[in-house]
Amino acid sequence: MKVVFLEDLSSKEKKGDIKEVSDGYARNYLLPRGLALPATQGAIKVAQKVAEERERKRARQHDEYVELAKQIEGKELHFKGKSSSKGTLHGSITAADVADQLSEMMKVDIDKKKIMLKNTLHKIGSYEVDVVFCKRRCSQSNSCN
Repeated sequence: MKVVFLEDLSSKEKKGDIKEVSDGYARNYLLPRGLALPATQGAIKVAQKVAEERERKRARQHDEYVELAKQIEGKELHFKGKSSSKGTLHGSITAADVADQLSEMMKVDIDKKKIMLKNTLHKIGSYEVDVVFCKRRCSQSNSCN
Protein backbone atom coordinates (compact mmCIF):
# COMPACT_ATOMS: atom_id res chain seq x y z
CA MET A 1 0.00 0.00 0.00
CA LYS A 2 1.30 3.46 -0.87
CA VAL A 3 1.15 6.00 1.94
CA VAL A 4 2.11 9.63 2.52
CA PHE A 5 3.92 10.17 5.83
CA LEU A 6 2.58 12.97 8.01
CA GLU A 7 5.46 12.89 10.51
CA ASP A 8 9.14 11.97 10.59
CA LEU A 9 9.41 8.37 11.80
CA SER A 10 13.02 7.55 10.97
CA SER A 11 15.83 8.70 8.73
CA LYS A 12 14.16 6.77 5.90
CA GLU A 13 10.57 7.89 6.54
CA LYS A 14 10.29 11.68 6.57
CA LYS A 15 7.23 13.92 6.62
CA GLY A 16 5.87 14.28 3.09
CA ASP A 17 7.56 11.14 1.73
CA ILE A 18 5.50 8.78 -0.42
CA LYS A 19 6.49 5.16 0.20
CA GLU A 20 5.22 1.68 -0.50
CA VAL A 21 4.71 -0.15 2.81
CA SER A 22 3.15 -3.47 3.74
CA ASP A 23 -0.62 -3.46 4.13
CA GLY A 24 -0.42 -4.63 7.74
CA TYR A 25 2.06 -1.90 8.73
CA ALA A 26 -0.18 0.74 7.17
CA ARG A 27 -3.52 -0.58 8.51
CA ASN A 28 -2.37 -1.57 12.00
CA TYR A 29 0.22 1.08 12.84
CA LEU A 30 0.53 4.10 10.54
CA LEU A 31 -3.10 4.93 9.74
CA PRO A 32 -4.64 4.42 13.24
CA ARG A 33 -1.95 6.59 14.85
CA GLY A 34 -2.30 9.35 12.25
CA LEU A 35 1.29 8.97 11.10
CA ALA A 36 0.37 8.51 7.43
CA LEU A 37 -2.47 8.75 4.93
CA PRO A 38 -3.27 6.56 1.94
CA ALA A 39 -1.57 8.01 -1.16
CA THR A 40 -4.53 9.70 -2.88
CA GLN A 41 -4.13 12.46 -5.49
CA GLY A 42 -4.76 15.17 -2.86
CA ALA A 43 -2.34 13.67 -0.37
CA ILE A 44 0.34 13.37 -3.05
CA LYS A 45 0.00 17.07 -3.95
CA VAL A 46 0.34 18.02 -0.28
CA ALA A 47 3.40 15.75 0.01
CA GLN A 48 5.02 17.44 -2.98
CA LYS A 49 4.50 20.87 -1.42
CA VAL A 50 6.00 19.66 1.85
CA ALA A 51 9.02 18.22 -0.01
CA GLU A 52 9.56 21.49 -1.89
CA GLU A 53 9.40 23.49 1.34
CA ARG A 54 11.84 21.08 3.01
CA GLU A 55 14.27 21.51 0.09
CA ARG A 56 14.01 25.33 0.26
CA LYS A 57 14.64 25.21 4.02
CA ARG A 58 17.63 22.90 3.51
CA ALA A 59 19.13 25.24 0.90
CA ARG A 60 18.59 28.29 3.13
CA GLN A 61 20.14 26.46 6.09
CA HIS A 62 23.12 25.46 3.94
CA ASP A 63 23.75 29.09 3.02
CA GLU A 64 23.58 30.10 6.69
CA TYR A 65 26.01 27.33 7.62
CA VAL A 66 28.48 28.37 4.92
CA GLU A 67 28.41 31.96 6.18
CA LEU A 68 28.80 30.89 9.79
CA ALA A 69 31.69 28.56 8.88
CA LYS A 70 33.50 31.51 7.26
CA GLN A 71 33.04 33.56 10.43
CA ILE A 72 34.21 30.76 12.74
CA GLU A 73 37.28 29.79 10.73
CA GLY A 74 40.49 30.69 12.52
CA LYS A 75 38.84 31.80 15.78
CA GLU A 76 40.63 31.00 19.01
CA LEU A 77 38.95 30.08 22.26
CA HIS A 78 40.67 30.23 25.63
CA PHE A 79 39.56 28.24 28.66
CA LYS A 80 40.60 28.75 32.26
CA GLY A 81 40.68 25.94 34.76
CA LYS A 82 42.66 24.41 37.57
CA SER A 83 45.47 22.06 36.68
CA SER A 84 48.10 19.93 38.35
CA SER A 85 51.82 20.57 38.25
CA LYS A 86 52.04 17.92 35.52
CA GLY A 87 49.78 19.95 33.22
CA THR A 88 46.65 17.83 33.50
CA LEU A 89 43.35 19.57 34.09
CA HIS A 90 41.10 18.94 37.07
CA GLY A 91 38.07 18.07 34.94
CA SER A 92 38.13 18.38 31.19
CA ILE A 93 37.12 20.58 28.29
CA THR A 94 34.22 18.94 26.45
CA ALA A 95 32.39 19.59 23.21
CA ALA A 96 29.65 21.27 25.25
CA ASP A 97 32.18 23.73 26.72
CA VAL A 98 33.51 24.55 23.27
CA ALA A 99 29.98 24.97 21.87
CA ASP A 100 28.94 27.26 24.74
CA GLN A 101 31.94 29.55 24.39
CA LEU A 102 31.71 29.59 20.60
CA SER A 103 27.98 30.39 20.82
CA GLU A 104 28.74 33.32 23.12
CA MET A 105 31.47 34.61 20.84
CA MET A 106 29.45 34.31 17.60
CA LYS A 107 26.06 35.28 19.12
CA VAL A 108 24.53 32.22 17.42
CA ASP A 109 23.33 29.01 19.06
CA ILE A 110 25.76 26.21 18.15
CA ASP A 111 24.80 22.68 19.12
CA LYS A 112 27.42 20.64 20.97
CA LYS A 113 26.79 17.79 18.51
CA LYS A 114 28.37 19.96 15.79
CA ILE A 115 31.70 20.07 17.67
CA MET A 116 34.01 17.20 16.78
CA LEU A 117 36.53 16.34 19.50
CA LYS A 118 38.54 13.16 19.15
CA ASN A 119 38.74 13.00 22.95
CA THR A 120 37.88 15.41 25.72
CA LEU A 121 40.76 17.76 26.47
CA HIS A 122 42.50 16.73 29.71
CA LYS A 123 45.87 18.45 29.32
CA ILE A 124 46.98 22.06 29.03
CA GLY A 125 47.88 23.01 25.49
CA SER A 126 46.63 24.15 22.12
CA TYR A 127 44.18 22.03 20.18
CA GLU A 128 42.40 22.27 16.86
CA VAL A 129 38.70 21.49 16.95
CA ASP A 130 36.45 20.80 13.96
CA VAL A 131 32.95 22.24 13.74
CA VAL A 132 30.82 20.16 11.36
CA PHE A 133 27.45 21.49 10.22
CA CYS A 134 26.77 18.76 7.64
CA LYS A 135 26.64 14.99 8.01
CA ARG A 136 28.66 14.66 4.85
CA ARG A 137 31.03 16.88 2.94
CA CYS A 138 29.09 19.23 0.74
CA SER A 139 29.82 21.88 -1.82
CA GLN A 140 27.88 24.99 -2.69
CA SER A 141 25.72 23.05 -5.15
CA ASN A 142 24.84 20.19 -2.76
CA SER A 143 22.38 20.56 0.06
CA CYS A 144 23.24 19.52 3.59
CA ASN A 145 21.37 17.63 6.27
